[in-house]
Amino acid sequence: MILHADFSTGVSGDKLLGALLELCEHCGVAGLSDLETVAATLLPGITVQRERVIKSGIGASQMHIHEQDPPSRNWQQIREMIATAAGTGTLSDNAAKLAAAVFSDIASAEARVHGVSIDHVHFHEIGAADSIIDIVGCCYLLDKLAPTRFYATPLALGNGTIKCDHGELAVPAPATVQLIKGLPVFASEHLGELTTPTGAALAANFITNWEPLPCMRPTMVGFGAGTMNLPGAANVVRVIAGEPTELSGSSDDLCQDKGLEDGFTVQGCTLLETNIDHLTPEALAFICEELLKEGAFDVWQEPIVMKKGRLAVCLCVLCAATAAQTMSQSISAATGSLGVRSRYVERTIAPRKKVVLETSFGPVPFKVADISSPSESVSWLRPEYEAVAALAREHNLEFVKLYDRLVREQGRSFRDAPDSL
Repeated sequence: MILHADFSTGVSGDKLLGALLELCEHCGVAGLSDLETVAATLLPGITVQRERVIKSGIGASQMHIHEQDPPSRNWQQIREMIATAAGTGTLSDNAAKLAAAVFSDIASAEARVHGVSIDHVHFHEIGAADSIIDIVGCCYLLDKLAPTRFYATPLALGNGTIKCDHGELAVPAPATVQLIKGLPVFASEHLGELTTPTGAALAANFITNWEPLPCMRPTMVGFGAGTMNLPGAANVVRVIAGEPTELSGSSDDLCQDKGLEDGFTVQGCTLLETNIDHLTPEALAFICEELLKEGAFDVWQEPIVMKKGRLAVCLCVLCAATAAQTMSQSISAATGSLGVRSRYVERTIAPRKKVVLETSFGPVPFKVADISSPSESVSWLRPEYEAVAALAREHNLEFVKLYDRLVREQGRSFRDAPDSL
């Protein structure tokens, strides 16, 4: 299972808790009663309630945790709560470690903001029961879902100011600023705090890939509601669960829907592009080779004319959708580009495989394909470029003549072979 969260209206602990609870109930792995057990183990006497609300037409779960006269708790006290819950078996070791990591990040952020050591940090809003249950409950539910990857859109932070125990503060709050370091964020047009320190810490520890909805087969969805009402938008976190897939049309039915013959597949990819006018051809050639080594499907350069009539190149990289974020960062780091465009594309792949065949020069790797269509059947194989190049240098032969000789030795026709794969 993989998950994808939409943080277009920010994230808070209660919003994420509601969305994950709905998913766990759909899967049958946990429910509200289980969450109440976790809460009772951590903080006896508090109440956990779930209310079904409508946010801009979207039905969602809004979580309510009540504690009378909440005290100010420090990091040591919260660590002991988590350890106690793990000791009773209410929390698994994984859930307990994850919860401790989230609180540790918040404690470190608060320590930097207030200029004190981490052991002397006193949580205010974060030390209240609702924040404790939000964090530990989210870790408990995520552990029950056990996704292999958790994707998400960038975090909406909000605008304006908020009031808290320290007075009126600009959005994002100081602790949130510390917690979002290195994460993709944007302000959003909505006033108020859309992403809280709790939400930021949970997202930083939960999300493995920051990108749009990946190639997947969705199976269920959960919605968690926030308390604010946003004009023109649903203040919810949406989490979609599904099965990962790299092939957007690999089944027979999908191939027939797209008019494809048996054996062909349609693979969902991301095409990354950036315009470059400040690097030498030698540097670009090296960068292309490095990107291929990192796993890009293909890399190429297109000549373009930029503003003010400057000659330049468009560096194009085709990669798996799940690798798009990492590949974009590699492109920016290698080229110094300040922006990388991306778009979802599909490529039709002919069935092929690699084999090693015996030749007069010894074993040589070939690429083999058997392509059938209603009108004809074409079978072909091609020696791999690197192997032919190495043999040409070793035997002081012309590349083209050696290539043709290897083809003839195998007794196959290359007349109808495509130019490239």
